Amino acid sequence: ILLTEEIMDDGKPLAGGEIEHDEGPVSMSPHRMCRYSNNNKSSRRKKASEIFGAHTDTSFVTIVPAAKVSGLEVFDEDSLQWYRPELNARKHAKTLDPKGNMDEQFPWHARYLIVMPGELLQLTSRNNVPAAVHRVVVATDAPRLSAPVLLRARPGTKMDVERYMGSLENADGLLLESNGMK
Repeated sequence: ILLTEEIMDDGKPLAGGEIEHDEGPVSMSPHRMCRYSNNNKSSRRKKASEIFGAHTDTSFVTIVPAAKVSGLEVFDEDSLQWYRPELNARKHAKTLDPKGNMDEQFPWHARYLIVMPGELLQLTSRNNVPAAVHRVVVATDAPRLSAPVLLRARPGTKMDVERYMGSLENADGLLLESNGMK
């Protein structure tokens, strides 16, 4: 409970003076607007081009509304393959509404969210929830629009491993390294 109340950035000032913090008036959990496009006009291939390389986010979670033009890929470490959650969401929507009757009021992509764990969740879960390695690819001339929200740590709050995770005796190297970091 302390971790979520004190460390997670909910956009509100931290009440009380139990921990040292110097957060400013700006939230560190951005809501971004992104436009990805395939600028390679000479290519008419059906194969997707990587537009934004493989990475993990420095967040607890990243929440991404499904895009009309799919392009988000998440790496599945068990199968060693890239997974396309937006394509699966589209297939799922078609099974629920095969004739597309709901699309006039709520297009299929407006009904799905993709939630990806970030590095901070991996750290605080002691590697039980690995950060999602993901990238963006574009296979069409249409741009992919995305509006992710990255739920990050409260600015200026120190990571106190003993306070939030218990004894330092059971902390791994990464937790020990993060102890005291802002």
